[in-house]
Amino acid sequence: MRSLGVRADDRCPPAGTVAVVLTFRRKRLATQVVRQLISTEGFRPADVVLVVNGEGGLEDADLEASIRVERLPVNLGPAGGFRHGLVVAAAMPATRWIYLCEDDIAVLDIPAPRVSRLIAGAEAYERAVPGAPVGGVVPYGRCLDRRSGGTSIYTATTRSGFDEIDAAAWGASLVPSRVVRAGVLPDETWFFGYEDFDFWFRVKAAGFRVLVDRESATATARHMTSAGWDEALSAERPIDADEPWRAYYVARNFFLLSRRHGTPLWTANHLAYSARRMQLARTGAARLATLQGLWDGVRGRKGPNPRFQRVTGELPSA
Repeated sequence: MRSLGVRADDRCPPAGTVAVVLTFRRKRLATQVVRQLISTEGFRPADVVLVVNGEGGLEDADLEASIRVERLPVNLGPAGGFRHGLVVAAAMPATRWIYLCEDDIAVLDIPAPRVSRLIAGAEAYERAVPGAPVGGVVPYGRCLDRRSGGTSIYTATTRSGFDEIDAAAWGASLVPSRVVRAGVLPDETWFFGYEDFDFWFRVKAAGFRVLVDRESATATARHMTSAGWDEALSAERPIDADEPWRAYYVARNFFLLSRRHGTPLWTANHLAYSARRMQLARTGAARLATLQGLWDGVRGRKGPNPRFQRVTGELPSA
């Protein structure tokens, strides 16, 4: 087996840090993430957990054999996949921190190495800033309008330090194992869509603070608009607009988010936003997906809908 390029220096994560990579039908992209975790972040292969959400894995068989692989029998979505990864990682001996990674984050401008810096920074933040313990550190985030339920892009004011944040996508986020021990886990019944917001809202409700890493937020700021996100990912995987199935879960799951964390005004605004999304949709498939999502959201439907699932995980390499 060839060398995996582990760097044993002070940039390696402290003992008790486990990385979890969730993948579904993205072997090339997942391989990039795992390689970066080992060669750049300094993780030992034994401390990397790959959760394969039904289909996928790594394109490098030697690399895959060197890490822990959890193969789920079916696609449980990011909600069920990250839930499984958190449980497995927290059960590993002496785990204190868990670094959750989506399988496409290697193409973003997230500074690396960063895990050791995040852990040291989060621990220093707890000592210096009175308040609740840290329950997560995210690379980019969203600011919540508590009245309307809408969110806006978080913008860092400086390039170092942390701010408290309301919600975020999974991205590449650090979670202390004490959150898992407190019983806070992604709700697997949500499958896909706002399951990340729901998780961070519940982390905060359980008495923790969620922080955003200003350095990463600054570096990735140009990716946070729809156009910027498409630019970053268009060469690697279908952009969101080319996957109309996503519209179904966006429309449906906001009803779940509103009922659990918001007010009737959140739902009213969501209906208005959904009407606008249908006007702007590029295809009839996206409009139909939104309509079906709204109908199922009103009825309280949860879980995966077989009609709305990812088909293409990543684009062919050049």
